[in-house]
Amino acid sequence: MELEKTQLQWLLAGAGAVIVVLIYLWGIRARIKEGIRKRRRQPSFENEPALESDDANQPPPDPMLNAHDFMNLGRITPDHHLAEKALVDVEILPVNRKIEPTPPEEGDSDAAAALPVRESRREPAVPPAPRMTVALTVMALRDQTFKGSQIQPVAEDLQFQLSAAGLFERFPDEEAADGGPVFSMAHLREPGVFDPLTLDELSTPGLLLFMNLPGPVEEMKALELMVVAADQLARRLRGTICDERRHRITNQSLMHLRNQVADLERRRRIWTPSS
Repeated sequence: MELEKTQLQWLLAGAGAVIVVLIYLWGIRARIKEGIRKRRRQPSFENEPALESDDANQPPPDPMLNAHDFMNLGRITPDHHLAEKALVDVEILPVNRKIEPTPPEEGDSDAAAALPVRESRREPAVPPAPRMTVALTVMALRDQTFKGSQIQPVAEDLQFQLSAAGLFERFPDEEAADGGPVFSMAHLREPGVFDPLTLDELSTPGLLLFMNLPGPVEEMKALELMVVAADQLARRLRGTICDERRHRITNQSLMHLRNQVADLERRRRIWTPSS
C-alpha cells in the first residue's frame, strides 16, 4: 500500500511537470506569434537582396543570414527544431524601392568643375544700318526730248555741278562739298552720264534724280530739296515730274514717299550697331 502511494505521488509529480512544460511551451509559441505580427507591421529591408548581383561571385550562403531573432528564443535558423513553428504564416511581399542616383565622388566633382565650360554660342548678326535710295524722274512731253544745250544752263542755275564721273551733283553748300552731294542727276539714255564734249549734241527723253539716305543733310530736308529741284527742272524744261517708274507723281504718291523717309528716320534713331 505504501508503494502504491509512492507511485501515485511520482505520477502526480510527473503529470504536474508535463503540465508546466506544456504551459511554458504554449507561452513560447504565443511570444513567437506576437513577434511575427510585429515584424509584419514593421518590415525590415536588412535581408533584402541587392539589385543586379552576380550569383557566380557570391560566397556560399550563410545559415545565419536567414536566421530570425525572436526575443527570448534567440536566433532561429531554418534548420532549428522550432523553425516550422517560428516561421509559420510568413508572407513575402515584393518591395518597390526607389533607386537613388549615386552622388559623384569628391574627386570626380572637382575634376568636372575644373573642366572649362564650352558653350556653342553663335554671335547674333549685327543688322545693317537702315538705308534707302530715293529716285525721281523728269520726263519730256510725248514725242519730245530734252536737249543737252537746254539741260546744262538750267542745271547750273539750280546749283548743280558737273562731276568728273559725268553726273550733275547738288551739294548743300560750297563748304560742305567735300561731304558728298545731297543728290545727283543723270539722263535716261545710255550710258546715262553727261559728257562735256558731246553735251550740246545730247538728246534724252528724261532726267533721273537720285540720292542715297542717309546723306550729308537730314533725310527729310534732303527729300524736300530734291523734290523742289525736280519740280523746277520740269517747269523750266517743260516736262513732267514722275516717280522712278516714270509714272506721273501725285500728291498721294508724294505723301507715300515722305512717309517712307520718315520711317527711315525713325528706324535710324532706334538702331544701334549692337541691336
